Amino acid sequence: SSWLKPYPLSEDRIKELRRENLKNNDAKIEAFRNAMRMRRQKEFEEMYSKYVQRFAKISEETRFAAGLMLYLAEGRKKDDYHITVTNTDPEVIKFFMKWLIDFFGIPKNSMRFQLQLYPTMDIPKEIEFWRKELKIGKHQFYKYYLRKLGKASFTYRETSRHGICSAYFSSSLKKREIMAAIKAFTGSFLK
Repeated sequence: SSWLKPYPLSEDRIKELRRENLKNNDAKIEAFRNAMRMRRQKEFEEMYSKYVQRFAKISEETRFAAGLMLYLAEGRKKDDYHITVTNTDPEVIKFFMKWLIDFFGIPKNSMRFQLQLYPTMDIPKEIEFWRKELKIGKHQFYKYYLRKLGKASFTYRETSRHGICSAYFSSSLKKREIMAAIKAFTGSFLK
């Protein structure tokens, strides 16, 4: 406004006002981020609730097919003996374990697990994390594999990262059955 023209602000006052404005902008930005985060969380919870209801009604055949597709995508297919799925997500490993138990009668205590961990991790803490998540005994773990990090490698320091877990069961008969089921399923779908 022109009535303040004869009273200019000093350089120090201008800098001070700019600093305050930056602080206010940071607060506004953070408030916006929090509002968006809460909105996304609410949307996720609504979607999750919808799908929990939907999947409560799926058949055993659908669950069986879901396990086949998991194995097709994430399972070891290079040999005729090892039935293995490897993943960073404990929920995927738990799904695979339940699938083996429910559809192939494989006892949980016959399954074995191997972790791929990184030097930046707290190794005993990560082993205990997987043991508790999967509800398995210490004797079910093979020796963990410690993967060296290269110069451009990530560090796995994020709180949601716990290395990579491989779930194993060894049986040439069960492996042939799984592979035959996958072939039959994909073949029927592609007709």
